Amino acid sequence: MFTRSSLIAFAALTGGFFGLPAHAADPQHDAVLQRGEHIARLVCSACHVVAADQEFPPLLRPPAPSFEEIANRPDTTAASVRRFVMETHWDMKTLPATMPSQMLSKTEATAAARYLLSLRRH
Repeated sequence: MFTRSSLIAFAALTGGFFGLPAHAADPQHDAVLQRGEHIARLVCSACHVVAADQEFPPLLRPPAPSFEEIANRPDTTAASVRRFVMETHWDMKTLPATMPSQMLSKTEATAAARYLLSLRRH
């Protein structure tokens, strides 16, 4: 008979129950991803495709790179996305226009970065 601790160890070693990542059952991790997706749909979707099922297409033509495209760049990390979101500021002199400041908090930028990286193909 398996003990609770042996089942937990098995789940951790095999990537979780039913093939899910071990962190998938972590409510805090899920909440951060959900918050990040909410922020992306609310703020970022005006210029980016942030989800295949987003309600409206981006207003920007052509649209900025999709979140999936950005997530799959080899140099994309949570830190690089967070830094870009927090430090990029648009000005009237830069052409083509760069991304304006989204005025997100560090927590919001971190959540958006985690959501973006969740779109990375494994």
